[in-house]
Order: sequence, then C-alpha cells, then structure tokens
Amino acid sequence: METISYEVIRSGRGTVCIQILPPGRVVVRCPKGLSQARIQALVEEKTPWIQAHLARLAAQPDLPPFTREELADMTAQAKALLPALVERWAAAAGVDYGRITIRRQRGRWGSCSASGNLSFNCLLCRVPRETAEYVVVHELCHRLFLDHSPAFWARVEALMPDYRVHRQWLKDRGSALIRRMPR
Repeated sequence: METISYEVIRSGRGTVCIQILPPGRVVVRCPKGLSQARIQALVEEKTPWIQAHLARLAAQPDLPPFTREELADMTAQAKALLPALVERWAAAAGVDYGRITIRRQRGRWGSCSASGNLSFNCLLCRVPRETAEYVVVHELCHRLFLDHSPAFWARVEALMPDYRVHRQWLKDRGSALIRRMPR
C-alpha cells in the first residue's frame, strides 16, 4: 500500500476530518488529544478514498490562476447575489444572522461563526445558483447546530431536499475552481 503524505492540524474540534486540498495536499484536522498512531491508522484506513480524490484532482485541467480583475469581478458579483439568498433562506429556516463577508478562499465555500457571522467564498458566483443556495442553507443551518450531526443534516434536507446533488457538484467540480485561486 502506498504511503500517504499528510499534514496534521490539531484544534479544539471534536471530530476528525480528512481534506484533499489543491494542488494535492492531504490535511487531517483532529482534536488536540488524538494520538499520532490513531491518526496514522485513520489515514491508512482511508487510503483508497484519499487516492481516488487525489487522482480526480490530478485529472482536472490545469487552468491559470484568476487575475486580480476576475477576482474583483467575482467578489462584486458574490456581494450582489449572496446577501439576497441569505435573507431569503434565513426567513425559510427561521434563523437570524450577523455580518456577511465575501472572501477569496482556497479551502472553504462558506463558514458560520458562533456569533452568527457568515462568510462565503467569492467563487460561489461561478457555481450553479442552486449550488450556491445549498452553501447558504448549509451555513444558515449552523445557526441551529454548530456541528454536522444527524439533526443538522436533517434540517438541511428539510429546507433543500436535493442538497446532496449540490454537495456532490462541489466535490466533483469545485476543486477545479479553487485551484485557480492565486496563492
């Protein structure tokens, strides 16, 4: 079995997450107290999954990074699109929210802070509208559940029954966009 090279990021989180980030970085995010032996065992257990994702990433076309002008345009488009989507879906979800920021991120589509501030990737203006809506719904559901528990996913599904299609779109095609973000 091939040895997988990976980076470990320890934090106060309660779960383990393995991420495949452009251009082919494997990142293991885990609780502070998790032993290196347990991390290695998890990576070995997930090696086929990791290799499949690395191969998919390598097979994507190598397009040039977005220019400053393209990034500025995407940021402006996202600022025009996302606040309206947040307002609409927040009403549907019955939640409130704080500030909305648009960022140029290489590792996330969105995030929600404990205080309710929402952050979204400017690249969401380059995905299908329904996929951008899924990201908005996902982050707004974190206003109710600050985790990815079954209750969280049930709420996402109640608001957007076809969310899995959009989640899969991001997994299949989103990394090609993220790879174009300048370093």
